[in-house]
Amino acid sequence: MLGNLGNWIRDFKDDSAAAPPDDSAWSQALAGLLVEAAMADGSLDAQERAQISAALEADLHMTSDEVATVIDAAVTAQEGRVEIHSLTRSIRSETDAEDRAAIMEMAWMVVLADGELHEYEAQLMRRLAGLLYVDDIDSGRAQKRARSRLDARLA
Repeated sequence: MLGNLGNWIRDFKDDSAAAPPDDSAWSQALAGLLVEAAMADGSLDAQERAQISAALEADLHMTSDEVATVIDAAVTAQEGRVEIHSLTRSIRSETDAEDRAAIMEMAWMVVLADGELHEYEAQLMRRLAGLLYVDDIDSGRAQKRARSRLDARLA
């Protein structure tokens, strides 16, 4: 599975990703991380939820009902979560540095989806980078790629 996961994350950059099938633990961890990023400013707005949904539907090939269920579960878990180490630990242990940078790009796309970067979102992204062992340069590059992808979708 880890080989498939690595390939999927690398393919994410080309918008041609197909996640390993039937891996609900992976989709829950990824959704949890993306919801954490979205809710760093205190709310999950429509644009951020749409970005998470788009990532899960297209990149993980989930149905809209599955996506709604996973996002709702991630929101519920986030409300009761006092730490994010459990999310980042599982992702960090199963991926290499390049894959973690791609995951940072996904998270940047969620935080930037509403067109604003709130100070709490920026702080969380710095924490995520540290917890995922993504250096500042790679996180900055992920942010630039995320902005470019979002701008291309709007064009």
